[in-house]
Amino acid sequence: MVMCSACASSSSPTATIPGPAAESAPQATSEPPPAPLNPLVARTVDTVDHVFGLDVPDPYRWMETADAERDAWLLAQGSAAAKALAALPGRAELYARIHELDAAGSLVGSVQRWGGSTLYMTRSEDAQVSKLVARDSQGHDRVLVDPALRGSDDSHAALDGYSLSPDGKLVAYNISTGGGEVGEIRVMSVATGKDLPDVETRIWGELAAQWLPDSKGFFYTQMAVPAHGVDPMFGMTPRFHRLGDPIARDINTIPQGSVKIAPAEFPMMWQNPGSPWAILSLGGAHSEARDAIGKAADAAAGKATWQPISELADGIENAFVHGDRIYLQTFHGAPNRRLISVPIAHPDLAAARIEIPEAADATIDQLNVARDAVYFTRGVSGKAQLFRWPWHGAAERIALPADGWVYDLQTTTAEDGATFQLQTWLAPATYYRVTRKVVPLSLQSTSPVSFADIAVDDVEVGDAKVPLTIIHRKGTALDGTHPTIVNGYGGYGYSLTPYFDATRLAWLERGGVIAYAHVRGGGEKGRHWQDDGSHANKLNGIRDLIACASYLVDQKWTTHGRIALEGASAGGILIGRTLVEQPDVAAAVHISVGMVNPLRILAEENGANQETEVGDPTTETGYKDIYAMDPYAHVKAHTAYPAVLFTIGLHDHRVAPWETAKMAARLLAATSSDKPILVRVEGDAGHGMGSTRDQRDAETADVWSFMLAHFQ
Repeated sequence: MVMCSACASSSSPTATIPGPAAESAPQATSEPPPAPLNPLVARTVDTVDHVFGLDVPDPYRWMETADAERDAWLLAQGSAAAKALAALPGRAELYARIHELDAAGSLVGSVQRWGGSTLYMTRSEDAQVSKLVARDSQGHDRVLVDPALRGSDDSHAALDGYSLSPDGKLVAYNISTGGGEVGEIRVMSVATGKDLPDVETRIWGELAAQWLPDSKGFFYTQMAVPAHGVDPMFGMTPRFHRLGDPIARDINTIPQGSVKIAPAEFPMMWQNPGSPWAILSLGGAHSEARDAIGKAADAAAGKATWQPISELADGIENAFVHGDRIYLQTFHGAPNRRLISVPIAHPDLAAARIEIPEAADATIDQLNVARDAVYFTRGVSGKAQLFRWPWHGAAERIALPADGWVYDLQTTTAEDGATFQLQTWLAPATYYRVTRKVVPLSLQSTSPVSFADIAVDDVEVGDAKVPLTIIHRKGTALDGTHPTIVNGYGGYGYSLTPYFDATRLAWLERGGVIAYAHVRGGGEKGRHWQDDGSHANKLNGIRDLIACASYLVDQKWTTHGRIALEGASAGGILIGRTLVEQPDVAAAVHISVGMVNPLRILAEENGANQETEVGDPTTETGYKDIYAMDPYAHVKAHTAYPAVLFTIGLHDHRVAPWETAKMAARLLAATSSDKPILVRVEGDAGHGMGSTRDQRDAETADVWSFMLAHFQ
């Protein structure tokens, strides 16, 4: 289970990094400091961390804990940014075009089929957020959950996910407000559309209910009761709820001391229908997990004996039971991944049987089990391949109707086949059903926008052969004049795979180019590609991004004066570190909800969850690795920085908004250029999940107008 910092509240954690890193932190005072004469100027403190032989100044450390003062500064920055962005030339026209393109189509996703019921999420042309819809056997649709009816005047609601029961009669859905992703699991009758009294609180949006095969209860993961000074992501508990029982009678499925769970680990549990066994997975913001197996009935009673299967070093990313064996997807000893199996009676990975061998040139992306076979996808050069492995023998490749990427591969152990979504850079998503051949379903996203005049070029750049996707209008002259966005992420093994976005046309029809740099740290070329851009190798991703930007200049798509760098979340390390390493590589930079001060991850909620990706700052190796990648720590005084736009949501639980505040304040104080450093603030949003259509359209218009205004 992965919760990237990625792939959003301003609850303000007060924990600090233990050990030497916190020794020189200023003590809290009872009296707030006097307000500066200019509210846009942040005060500084004389804080220097002396850690492992390094002297690391942190002049804006106070922003981590001085909530009211920091938020006042951010709101002042947000107000100033809103005025500046609204006044940009052509911004109103650009927003109108983006909104026109976005509002003309509908989105369909998250299809689930069980017990004769089909559910899916859709955002129709007139909706702000996605609804949950049931489709009957005649193809008639009925709205089950419309979050627009659940919000308030000052905070909108959004669906974070759902889980259909195996009998198809009930749905447990995750809903939260303000884009914050922390909310509730509610249970609804599919037939009546009415909620049951069963409501679970303190639920992270990604963690859906896991139903028992008899649909009479479900396993779920609950966040701990908030405590001052404690990371709210710490201490999650796997629990079991039987429908109709009071919530107070829910069972902790791991008895005290039966399994050691680290505070930052996210425990999840599920049972495959047809099997008496449950899998316990202890994961986090990384693909691999520690797994164990136990009897599901005993787990539901809080009496299970859990047999360990794997540790993190075993590289197990997926586990399921079929018959008397446990099947496991792993990258250990196979960076492009393979499927192995062990007997339930003796789950010894050293004696595992290889079921689906590693491919030399393609990495397994998704893998799910159906009644008749295992269905899985591999990625090659940004395109998906679909396979069926019928429990024995060799896997069969199944032809796809188009070159693109497979998303939302769904199976059930109660029926043969799989359902999946196919999407390309140039065409909306369509759902298909497959057993031995692919059949389209009448479930697809729509858009009246034609991309017939748009082309996609895939190239590889430099000695590292970094994949670079270039989207442009056909016939674009290579004359160095085109405004170009270079987007990158480079973390957690997350790949920038093809997806359709009608609003891109608003940039492309203005002669623009959009490029996706698949830098090391992502998963485009398997686990080796991820490892080559993580920890001590993190700067490889920065080199890759610079190489991709230089390639676009060398090939005369653009010039450095007409390039904008863009990244979000953990991509803030990539984009922010590139910004401070080579300020002249781009004329404009956009960092959205960015991790830009990873040295201080342990001072924020969800911080310890990022250690597997960036390193442990309490160790010498970890601290020095993180210091090398930390953008904030490398801001240099009296440097001509380009125009920079930060965008944040104040309800972000994944990356603390104060990371952006600190980085922006330091850049404002350091830059010697006349280019603006702006912080765009959304009060009713978080990390981006659950944001409304209008919020997304307005942000896109602001960002693109900002870029265009500062190109040379």
